[in-house]
Amino acid sequence: MLVPHIPVVRCAPKTYACPHCGKHGRRKRRLHRRIRSLAYRQEAWLDVHYAEYQARCSCCKYFRSWPLVVPPKADYDDKVRQAVLDRILLDGLNVERTLAAMRRDFFLKLSEGFVYDCLRWQVAQLDLAAHRQVVLAKFSGTLCVDELHLGRFTLLLATDPLGDLPVAFALVSRND
Repeated sequence: MLVPHIPVVRCAPKTYACPHCGKHGRRKRRLHRRIRSLAYRQEAWLDVHYAEYQARCSCCKYFRSWPLVVPPKADYDDKVRQAVLDRILLDGLNVERTLAAMRRDFFLKLSEGFVYDCLRWQVAQLDLAAHRQVVLAKFSGTLCVDELHLGRFTLLLATDPLGDLPVAFALVSRND
């Protein structure tokens, strides 16, 4: 039986910048944890090595480095989040079918709450002011409104079909 290779992501130098002020602190201890990643039809993990630092500033006493885009206490990397979003936004799947697809394709047993967290996380990453300027500059004058029932929530989408441009969206608990 083959043992799967677990990629290592390292971010534990001897000194590291404070996330608040940028002043470098000294490493006190090394830490590591495993988080789930994606591989088709098999389990995939990342071995993340990071460290705790003693601050040399007044912002905080201690802080930790973290090498990935995902939050430090996350159980899954950004590939998992993106795969969930692709199934909902590109494939048009609802939450239950998204969970089934992730379980079938990647052996991931995700929760319904994680799917909604992925949607909220993606919204927080958007620069809505810049997007609004693009929409105003490229809007064709035609607007289509659609809804995607995700389970407990509904995703409302307004798009410009001629310009192939999303205009607006909302994740609502009631669509009345």
